[in-house]
Amino acid sequence: MTPQSHTLLLSFLSIFFWINPASAQNPERTKTIMIPADSAYTKIVQALHESGYYIDKLDRSSGFIQTSVYNKNTGLFSNEGDTKISNFLVSPLSDGTAKIVLNIFLIERRRGGSFDSPNYYDENKGIIRDDKIYQQIWNKILPLLQ
Repeated sequence: MTPQSHTLLLSFLSIFFWINPASAQNPERTKTIMIPADSAYTKIVQALHESGYYIDKLDRSSGFIQTSVYNKNTGLFSNEGDTKISNFLVSPLSDGTAKIVLNIFLIERRRGGSFDSPNYYDENKGIIRDDKIYQQIWNKILPLLQ
């Protein structure tokens, strides 16, 4: 495969991914709110911070917010747990409202090796598809955006 055809294939696949309605239009991950995007952005950051989320990355100009929260397993000898990484994208719409897209990714902390010599590693489980997890975050944020 030539470098030019490789680039063309990658471009086509990326366009298909971004246009594919099944990946971008899940109603549980996309919300439209009746306030301007800049105001929504500020209120979302405040709500997440007040709810105990670690703010990883912020980029106001693009509307991007990344947070994470670590949940340790409660077993007596467990050093395992999981991290949920939430990516918000706040975009202005032409009518002065805002669209918020939320994607949540799961990283599980795993234990390997022996009991005497354990090693730990993170396993990326990808995007979470459970609507209940998304709804928990929306329940914290949406009341503040009214």
